[in-house]
Amino acid sequence: MRVRFITPPLVRQTGGVHNAVEGLREALQRRGIEVVDGGDAGDSSSIHHFHGLWDAAHSRLAGHLRKHGAGYVVSPHGMLEPWAYRHRHWKKMPYFWLIERRFLMGSASLFVTSEMEKEHLRRVLHHPRVEVLPLGARDARKPAYEAARQFLGWEPGERTILFLSRVDPKKGVDLLLDALGQLPEIASTWRLVIVGDGPAEYLAQLRKTQELHGRRLPRIDWLGPVWGEERWSYFQAADLFLLPTHSENFGIAVLEALHVGTPVLTTTGTPWRDHIDLDGVFICDPNVESLRDCLRQADVRLKARWSGEDRAKLSAWTRNRFAWRVLAGEYEAAYRNAMGGI
Repeated sequence: MRVRFITPPLVRQTGGVHNAVEGLREALQRRGIEVVDGGDAGDSSSIHHFHGLWDAAHSRLAGHLRKHGAGYVVSPHGMLEPWAYRHRHWKKMPYFWLIERRFLMGSASLFVTSEMEKEHLRRVLHHPRVEVLPLGARDARKPAYEAARQFLGWEPGERTILFLSRVDPKKGVDLLLDALGQLPEIASTWRLVIVGDGPAEYLAQLRKTQELHGRRLPRIDWLGPVWGEERWSYFQAADLFLLPTHSENFGIAVLEALHVGTPVLTTTGTPWRDHIDLDGVFICDPNVESLRDCLRQADVRLKARWSGEDRAKLSAWTRNRFAWRVLAGEYEAAYRNAMGGI
């Protein structure tokens, strides 16, 4: 089997999309599947896999593939999630009905990462074949709490909340600061570490919020972007990973935190809401009041001490469900089903 990946230009790829594409590529290659970059309308023996939407070049190539009877599948990567679809809706709506809808409906299958994304997709269009295929973490690590804290120079008894993602309005850091401003008991016992970068205007707004809340907030360290292998030390050293996002089709950062056994607090805007009963996963609505109450709940649970055994248990659960070596087989089966339906 040969799979052709068609991806956006690198400058337009988010960290999550790039991580997913490269992780899938490596996992398929380990199964002996050839993965080639770029499309070829004359290559009817390959399955073309488009990653992402809103790219005119992709739509043109898909038209040639349909004309030559060559099959393709599409991973929207969250680009039709409600939050994303509303962003610049005035521009996306006509383009969707004129071009993008035909591109999607002409595919042999659509690949989504969760039942939530599948549900949201059905509000936009009804495709006869939608496969739910989760993502894995490309270079997953295991728990190393003490070693990571020593490496970063964090004090042994210092309780740390970590935000590690793009600092974008969609990610809800403003909600986090407002919620923490209502929790003086947490401000005195926790530190907030924000790893990431984003639009200058939004960052300035967050700094003003920090000044407004003053001493009601915990100490905040703004570290800027840290990607690549370096990011793992932050996930491993944190006492709580927090992603207060409005919308996320999957949430690779949540998966990475779970891989190292770090408890996670995120929102109903992510598919991780399905795991609310898992010890170490806290789920709130994406608003200040719900986030505040959920932070209190997490604080109470973690004051009872999140042990090395707890970390190992959460990490093992994650590896068993989201290892690329397992998921790659599901993708291979989905490719073969798609090719059989051409």
